[in-house]
Amino acid sequence: MTQPPQPSQPQPQGSITLNFQDLQKLLPTIAQYYVAFSWLLPILGLDIPPEADALLRSIASGKPLTPETIEQLKESTEALKPMVGEPVMTKQLAETAWYLHTKEGMGTREIAEQLTKDGSPVSHATVARWINWIDAEKRTSKVILAVRLIKYGAFIAVWVISLLIVHFFF
Repeated sequence: MTQPPQPSQPQPQGSITLNFQDLQKLLPTIAQYYVAFSWLLPILGLDIPPEADALLRSIASGKPLTPETIEQLKESTEALKPMVGEPVMTKQLAETAWYLHTKEGMGTREIAEQLTKDGSPVSHATVARWINWIDAEKRTSKVILAVRLIKYGAFIAVWVISLLIVHFFF
């Protein structure tokens, strides 16, 4: 009985390692599922970069995955810089700023200074704009949740009433 080859470097517990051959085998399957369910991602609030979307769609259409393709994707994502007028905060930083403003009571200037100290230079105006966007998003999601609850409640009420009618008359 032969022993499986031992890795040259010890792997930390719970880590998953993939080499290029494993990635070539897995990515076409993942790409097929991505293309089939990509319409669902915006509903769930997930933003996929256009470069990754193009790569996954090309792999799903049968284009082979090569090291050059991976290198092109890496270069295109490294070259992304905000254009004039584009927001410079990530969604996660915006959520953090919103939390600090609404829950901790910090002002937008204090938040901008804190984020700048942490390595993400932003202006207080950008922080204020993102806080307003997150606020509006949270209010909209509450309204959408209420509409969904009312809609599903109406469906359940119609179903229960029809069951009662069927029970009493048939």
